[in-house]
Amino acid sequence: MDVLLEARSLSIHFGGLKAVENVDLDVREGEIISLIGPNGAGKTTFFNLVSGFLKPTSGTVKFMGKDITGKEPHEIAKLGLVRTFQKTNIFADVTVGDSIKIGFSQHRHANIIDILCNGASVRRENTLVQEKADDIMRFCGLYDWKGFLVKNIPYGKQRMLSVALALATSPKLLLLDEPATGLNPTETKELIDIILNIKNVLKITVFLIEHNMNLVVSISDRLAVLCYGEKLTEGAPNEVAKDPRVIEAYLGRGFQPNVS
Repeated sequence: MDVLLEARSLSIHFGGLKAVENVDLDVREGEIISLIGPNGAGKTTFFNLVSGFLKPTSGTVKFMGKDITGKEPHEIAKLGLVRTFQKTNIFADVTVGDSIKIGFSQHRHANIIDILCNGASVRRENTLVQEKADDIMRFCGLYDWKGFLVKNIPYGKQRMLSVALALATSPKLLLLDEPATGLNPTETKELIDIILNIKNVLKITVFLIEHNMNLVVSISDRLAVLCYGEKLTEGAPNEVAKDPRVIEAYLGRGFQPNVS
């Protein structure tokens, strides 16, 4: 299995605070890998480093063999490394359908003359974008909400929309930052099915941060654990969940993973 993302000795310091310190981590093509750890462990900071929203103090990041250390987020996204955010109201006053179409903007090819004149290439492109947006909305369970303003759809659907927006950019690696936050059990099950389909149907590699350990253990091929900015361990979910260091630092002695 090829390595898609490679972080080596990745660190960032804010004054005397070592938010991420000398982390080595690989993401392999075709897998679901989850990054877990207690609040303040540096998980979202790590995502920000590999996706370009923060510049590392030291260390390197490679994506598909290309050094992307310190590159801007839009440059990294164009390469196919795309992330979601915990906030869901970016396009609050736009319809669900139109917000997803915005995600296709970086892949449009029509020139300014065609756009101003509504030329044939623009019309063809608009038709294709609409078809792809409809497919993504169906995939994420959003099609029935396509005409609603984002601010007027249920919170759970807003969380699914953040995934749909990322899929519209045609990622090779999708980073999901706590996608299950605030979801009820039914919505969480829907999210699990979507993430598994992203991997198995769309063939997109998934890297996620999540606190719902039953979700993480049930869908992940590997887990990596951060604690105080350092990587504590990584491995198969059941192995990591039994690691005494992980139990002590994060899971708690009473944790019993549900892998059914």
